[in-house]
Amino acid sequence: MRKTLLTYLAGRLTGKLRSTGALLLVTLAGTSASAVPTPHPTDIPPRPCVIQGRLANVPDGAILELARKEGKLLKVIQQDTLTGGEFTFRDTVATVQERLIMSRSEGFPGAVLNVWVGPDERVEITGADQLLLTWDIRSNLAEQAESNNFTACAREQQKALMQHSVDEYALWTEIDKRNGDKAFAKQARAQIDSIRQLTAPLELDVCRRELAYMKTAPHSRTWMNKLSMYAYMIPQKELMPYEAEVKALYESLSPEEKQSPDGQEIAAYVYPPAKVNVGDPMVDGDLYDTDGQLRHLSEFQGKYILLDFWSSGCGPCLHSIPEMEQVIALYGDSLAVIGISEDPEGLWKESLKRFQPKGYQWNELRQGRTGLAAAYQVWGIPHYVLIAPDGKVQHMWSGYGKGSLLKQLKKHIPTPQAEGGQ
Repeated sequence: MRKTLLTYLAGRLTGKLRSTGALLLVTLAGTSASAVPTPHPTDIPPRPCVIQGRLANVPDGAILELARKEGKLLKVIQQDTLTGGEFTFRDTVATVQERLIMSRSEGFPGAVLNVWVGPDERVEITGADQLLLTWDIRSNLAEQAESNNFTACAREQQKALMQHSVDEYALWTEIDKRNGDKAFAKQARAQIDSIRQLTAPLELDVCRRELAYMKTAPHSRTWMNKLSMYAYMIPQKELMPYEAEVKALYESLSPEEKQSPDGQEIAAYVYPPAKVNVGDPMVDGDLYDTDGQLRHLSEFQGKYILLDFWSSGCGPCLHSIPEMEQVIALYGDSLAVIGISEDPEGLWKESLKRFQPKGYQWNELRQGRTGLAAAYQVWGIPHYVLIAPDGKVQHMWSGYGKGSLLKQLKKHIPTPQAEGGQ
């Protein structure tokens, strides 16, 4: 099935926005943190803020959700039901922050609307339909004004994209309803592929327009978020063939901006480490265990090593946990399973307590898919890398289905009599 910008970026910002196989979570907005230092929330008392929405031509009863980003995850923090064409969210924040609005109700696209909120700020949203990326957002925040400038670059293209997204989401929903109907699923997937043939040129046009605007726009938080997103897309040239433009924008950053967390993440995307392929020697890096101790893959050289790149917001990652326990029991001390989470530290440790995955659980504690994730070509998760006892990469694959872990490993590792475990 044809990949599009929306589906590609879904791997960058994961969460349970949709129950379907289409993770259409991402608008054409970035997902990185702020490039501008802000006071730590504990330094300033939080203050209330309000988001007031008024929608025309949208049936009452639609459920709107407000979410915030936690690393690459979306965490829904409020819900409201559209009544009399209105919805309201109330939050408390200490600094200017980004929030996301979305809906799983019928007629809405599989996308999220980025909204900026701040202490004592009132945000007003108006829309004429369910195509939320076309809604007007008004507030006194400079961040929102700059975000609106990006929206204005390609409003008509976004409107067409949102309508295609509505059609695609309806098909995915019907596939779910007819679970097990392979004939319908095949037909629906063909229709989805046809829709994506229409969305591809629109997405390219949005990229081109936004990148052109960025040449003269101020380096705001939204600007840095956009650059991070486009830099992340560089390996997928068929989706965003503007590598030279992205690199030029990165080089326009000041030395201070390049040294910021966002700047360093963008640099890692623009000038990535050498990719590791099957047959190459493994690449090592700095990893940390839950006690904050520095760890390395080389600790287990001389035995098989299975790297499991995962996140707590990835459904297939979590579904794989019971089978990974079987793998560890089967192969015992001949195989070291190393889970490498891409969640931020607090969420990572919380998810370990909640889901209790086996194996060695480490984290690079880096922003974005840089470092080992970039070297081992992690575009979607779960992503697995099998390293042989001689230190060379033996196999790499992505995705999980029941029985797939055992099937893959039995192809590449002699099955021992299991003793011990991790």
